[in-house]
Amino acid sequence: MAARLYLVIIVMGVLGGVGWFGYQYYVSTQNAIGTLTANNAKLETSLQTTTASFDTYRDSVVKEIEEFKAELVKQQEINNELGVNLRAVQEANKRITGLLANTDIIKNSLADPQASEGAINAEVDKFFGAIGCASGGECLLPPPTR
Repeated sequence: MAARLYLVIIVMGVLGGVGWFGYQYYVSTQNAIGTLTANNAKLETSLQTTTASFDTYRDSVVKEIEEFKAELVKQQEINNELGVNLRAVQEANKRITGLLANTDIIKNSLADPQASEGAINAEVDKFFGAIGCASGGECLLPPPTR
């Protein structure tokens, strides 16, 4: 009878030990699940914040790229206009060079000093009038004809 009592005590001790370790395992698992759930919530919040920040950044970069493209188009138009103006000025310089090459100012001045002086003064007046027109000052001359 004592052997049965010892056997019952041993079986109860073993079952109690298994129950205790089972309970501890359950509690530690529940704590781990709680920690993981809290961490998952933090990660999801962080992901949403990061996604929103990235979307804002991407939108601003796309906007800046579009502005840059528009500015590039404007710069190209200005460069094209400057190229056209440069060619026009080069053509005008060629005409002036040809005119000066074909004109002997000294010979014309000696032949008719009054006419040369008047022509030179008229051209100087046109020149300074054109500078005044171009610089936004008072424009006394009609627009030049080409």
